[in-house]
Amino acid sequence: MGLFSFDGGKKEPQPPNTRSQRKLCWESRDGFFQCLDKANILDAMDPKNSKSVNAQCKVENEKFEENCAHSWIKYFKEKRVIDFKREEAIKKIEQEAKQREQKQ
Repeated sequence: MGLFSFDGGKKEPQPPNTRSQRKLCWESRDGFFQCLDKANILDAMDPKNSKSVNAQCKVENEKFEENCAHSWIKYFKEKRVIDFKREEAIKKIEQEAKQREQKQ
């Protein structure tokens, strides 16, 4: 017997990875993200936002977590923040380029 137990006790079953299950996951994700947008919450994983997420998007979050694998949930939440920051950086670069063109 080893020092570390890797099974961690009871495991929650992961949803099957079928086309219909993925579609359901994506729909749940989209619903949750729409709710976050309405509530002006960018990062659902930030502990500062946990009360707001639970107060305003609890049902959507539960559906998202029920219909998606845990690794997907983490990935989608992180990707949301990364994509937002990327879009903001692109907008800033485009604005700076326009300003440079106007000066010339």
